[in-house]
Amino acid sequence: DPAEMRSHTEHGLAYITRGSLVLEHGGAVEGTRGMVALMPAGTPHRLLDARDAHLWMVRFCATCFQLDESLPLMAPFSRVRRGALPVVPIAEPRQQRVLDLNHELQDESERGAPASLELVRSLLLLLLGEVQRAMPGGAAPPGPGGLVADALEFIQQRCLEPISLRDVAASVHRTPAHVAATVKNATGYSVGQWINAGRVAEASARLAHTDNSIGGIANHVGWQDTTHFIRQFRRAYGTTPAAWRREHRATHENGASG
Repeated sequence: DPAEMRSHTEHGLAYITRGSLVLEHGGAVEGTRGMVALMPAGTPHRLLDARDAHLWMVRFCATCFQLDESLPLMAPFSRVRRGALPVVPIAEPRQQRVLDLNHELQDESERGAPASLELVRSLLLLLLGEVQRAMPGGAAPPGPGGLVADALEFIQQRCLEPISLRDVAASVHRTPAHVAATVKNATGYSVGQWINAGRVAEASARLAHTDNSIGGIANHVGWQDTTHFIRQFRRAYGTTPAAWRREHRATHENGASG
């Protein structure tokens, strides 16, 4: 059955290695073998149909990897947000390279070694580079998503600072009420939820890859009140930061020993 329309607070890309699928993403779009489907954070989409489809899915928190849509390697997401087609065909000579990068990303993510976060970022940048080079040339068509894209870009860049709806609205030169309504209607998430999503995603990365205290991580991602941080983290992940850290590291250790 067709899935419901959804959006995510992470950026996503799916590399289709077999079969085909049809996505609703500003209209029905078909993706076939050798294509990458792009899902910018906050853009509504759903799967309409899949025929013998196999794909590699990568989701990532842009803030955690010091990325935002103003950067050249993130341009494909920005273009899709502004109306470009969300599927990018990868040339035949580069398809094996894209597949290898997906394999390496998964392996390094599961390894959970001290250097894994940096290595995952490096592999992600290489994958984004393949997509960026494969993107058809020319300027992206203008669209009504400009305000939302600019607001989300500001949040991605500044969510670890003590920003508010008022700051986001000032960055796009609109009233707070207008920005709040536009972002909510376009993405399904409020400005506050977007800010919190960036913070807890960064916190999850630090829980997995550092030995920093819970309070220290809370402070780093913008919450002076550790109790409030724990409440927000539980709301996002369904468990406490301490429990998430134990479970995540146990998974990594089991995966590394296997």
